[in-house]
Amino acid sequence: MRVRYPHWILYPHFGRRGLVSLNSLSSCLALEGRAALVTSFCMFKYMALYSTIQYLGVLLLYWQLNSFGNYQFLFQDLAITTVIGVTMSFTGAYPKLVPYRPPSQLISPPLLLSVVLNILFSLSMQIFGFVVVQEQPWYSKTDIHSACLSVNNLMENDSFVSSLGLHGMRDGALEQTDNGYKSYENTTVWLLSTINCLIVALVFSKGKPFRQPIYTNYVFILVLIVQLGICLFLMFADIDDLYSKMDLVCTPTTWRISMVIMLAVTLSVSFLVEEAVIENRPLWLLLKKTFRYHSKSQYKRLQRVLEQDSAWPPLNKTFFSDSVTISVEGNMGGHSNPTFDSNEDAL
Repeated sequence: MRVRYPHWILYPHFGRRGLVSLNSLSSCLALEGRAALVTSFCMFKYMALYSTIQYLGVLLLYWQLNSFGNYQFLFQDLAITTVIGVTMSFTGAYPKLVPYRPPSQLISPPLLLSVVLNILFSLSMQIFGFVVVQEQPWYSKTDIHSACLSVNNLMENDSFVSSLGLHGMRDGALEQTDNGYKSYENTTVWLLSTINCLIVALVFSKGKPFRQPIYTNYVFILVLIVQLGICLFLMFADIDDLYSKMDLVCTPTTWRISMVIMLAVTLSVSFLVEEAVIENRPLWLLLKKTFRYHSKSQYKRLQRVLEQDSAWPPLNKTFFSDSVTISVEGNMGGHSNPTFDSNEDAL
């Protein structure tokens, strides 16, 4: 935004303080506008990644005729995404203007590359967990209690009578019906995808140069900490009733630590790529120069023409307005409006 009137017009009406206020207002509008634009793009990227992460997890489980449970979907949609979507935008604008603008198009190479790379990171992590869990020595496709012997022994007596009636009749589909959505693949993929939603929310919450650092958004940081604590509690807690409601199964502690390592690696790679590639302005300027990319907007075209004009900007020249002035009492300058004058004479 620019003040479109010369100072000698504004000064009689507003004075020196008025000019300072107008300049401050224009700076404030520019800061808030840029911050709002960056925030909207962050929200777009997060919503795109959240739905894609959930979709990839369901597709992997469909491979074994399985899916997420009702409470698992509900937890991801309400407890994670809804709260993050509300609090992510609380980050304020950065107090200093920078000499360049944020991206103004959704279909831009940096934004699309960020979304695609994070989708690949999430897909790689979920596939890795989905495949590796099946290679563990304690894994069983039919016995969901094989990993925790203590739980298996406690439930052995209770299930003995019912197992007699089902002996020789169980197949893969009937076993899936008995266990519901419970499986080692379901537990692994759901925990990885849920915490991955927190990772992309943290990575996409950009700070400088257009928004304040993420740690200034105290509500958002508190939400992420609480959500991460709940997810880790679900991962490491061995509460039968809770696991039964959430369609989770018990896994060895070593595997749970392995899942934490997968998530830590994904967070590190995603954050490094976002900072070193996506937010690397000199790199993108170099790529534009290398491939001779030019913006098609009229503003950019005019700017390139003026840069090649040696007579611009004009120096040591005076330009006068074409407005018609008339002399009034006191030799003060005034502006003549021909339309108004003709209408007044007609009256």
